[in-house]
Amino acid sequence: MAAANRTTQTYEALKRELLVGMHPPRSKLLIDQLAERFSVSLSAVREALSRLTSDRLVVAEPQRGFTVAPVSVDDLIDLTAVRIDIETRCLRRSILLGKLEWEGRLLDGWHQLSRTAPLLAGPPRALNPDWTRLHTRFHDDLIAACDSVWWLRLRDQLFVQAERYRHMSLPYARIERNVDDEHRAILDATLARDADRACEALADHLQRTADILLASNAPFDDTPKGAAKLRDDGRRAIGAEDHSH
Repeated sequence: MAAANRTTQTYEALKRELLVGMHPPRSKLLIDQLAERFSVSLSAVREALSRLTSDRLVVAEPQRGFTVAPVSVDDLIDLTAVRIDIETRCLRRSILLGKLEWEGRLLDGWHQLSRTAPLLAGPPRALNPDWTRLHTRFHDDLIAACDSVWWLRLRDQLFVQAERYRHMSLPYARIERNVDDEHRAILDATLARDADRACEALADHLQRTADILLASNAPFDDTPKGAAKLRDDGRRAIGAEDHSH
């Protein structure tokens, strides 16, 4: 049991580090160094890295060991499209099935999130861990009344991947946005049981996160044909939207 706990703790710690970008994409993860840093056995680190490989946050390569999974324009575009599809399905089902207790938890989560600063004070720019936790809770609560185990399982896998890109955008994003207003629009439509409006607001919110990163100079691993055009189109679209406000 103690060994299993150490493996789980190592897995959770490494997962947090990968999601917030402490390890650059494609960098090597050396088992002996990680074991020393976390004060655990080599086998605990290997098991944790194997679990992270299943999460697609780490890549295992023959003769080369473990490396951090790459990030790419193509992957972000595909991930965002599939996430919007699955997450809006879950939200629509939650709106249909959600009871009064579900509404109450949503309101409580929103109240805390809207009163928590997204960034820590002072340079360098860094996300507030409390805000990150409450942000995850808010999005989890939105779809908590969905009754499809498989939709929720797929949604959770996509959410983890998207969180990695969201954290990655912080040092490179040069476009301001009012996330509180975006969340409030989703919440208001959800509580009004207006599934079409709620799903549209959620889709816009998720797509905007991706578009801001695509319009940045973030160091994506790939340079696919047409990626430069996608970035330029994203900059123009976001710039025009911000100017109109």
